[in-house]
Amino acid sequence: MAGNEIDVVTLELARKGLQAAERLAGDLIGWPCSIVVVDRAGAVIAGHRMLGAPPATFDIAVEKAWTAATFLAPTLMLGRMTDPRTALAPPDQLPLGHHGMGLQFKHKGRLTTIMGGIPIRDRDMTVIGGVGTSGTPSAQDDNTVSQRCWSAMYDVEEPPASDLEEYTSVVQAALSRAERLGLLVSVCLSDAEGWPRVIYRMDGAPYPTAELARDKAWTAAAFRMPSAEARAFGSKDLPGYGIPTSGWNERFCPVPGGLPILREDGTLLGAVGVAGGSTAQDARIAKEAVKSALETWS
Repeated sequence: MAGNEIDVVTLELARKGLQAAERLAGDLIGWPCSIVVVDRAGAVIAGHRMLGAPPATFDIAVEKAWTAATFLAPTLMLGRMTDPRTALAPPDQLPLGHHGMGLQFKHKGRLTTIMGGIPIRDRDMTVIGGVGTSGTPSAQDDNTVSQRCWSAMYDVEEPPASDLEEYTSVVQAALSRAERLGLLVSVCLSDAEGWPRVIYRMDGAPYPTAELARDKAWTAAAFRMPSAEARAFGSKDLPGYGIPTSGWNERFCPVPGGLPILREDGTLLGAVGVAGGSTAQDARIAKEAVKSALETWS
């Protein structure tokens, strides 16, 4: 049976790849990790952080995916370009595979040369995106998970359900609400500390919305209140507050669209952030996600 032909990485394909890669990481490697899929520009389309995966692995997965997509090469290959000792060496004296570029290791805060970032290619081998994995016991295992994510996009069969179903269903409730409103948005579901558990960007939604949704979710979790209300912390009339409303933290986003997920007893379960519609629409979609979460997690 022939596989799928891919010329663009859609959210549906990204989710399919993530689910298959998740299964590989859990069943064969036996280790939770973060897996992120980006488009050809390096912008996040979708990401999963498996239960038990360290929070910081999500950002490392983003960096690996970005590097693979924008440098058109696996992150492993970029390691051969970062050694300053090769920058001035004549080409005929370079070890095989070295290009003497002497790249700065953290170029623009994204470049990483750790194995685990794989470019996604179409049938003509043109790079159309990237996938990054972080959190397994070795960089080689990260690479294997990323490769499975890409290859699964070409599979005809649907992968098993995600182990993050209780989280992805909450995000799906928000996406369904956005569809009914005729909107293209990004949704981020975070844990109680504001770290992403699931991020999805709908096809056609502007790429900055994924980061904005994450910022709103972080703000709602960090301040345990709707993101729009967090701007009160910038008021010097409130004792102990008076913090700047911008510039002090890269994630602070006092804009409607971020809501904490709170039980009746005040326990913070996580937060949701939505970006892509008007502020009122984003807040309405976020409420749908909170409702779904409380029903699912009760």
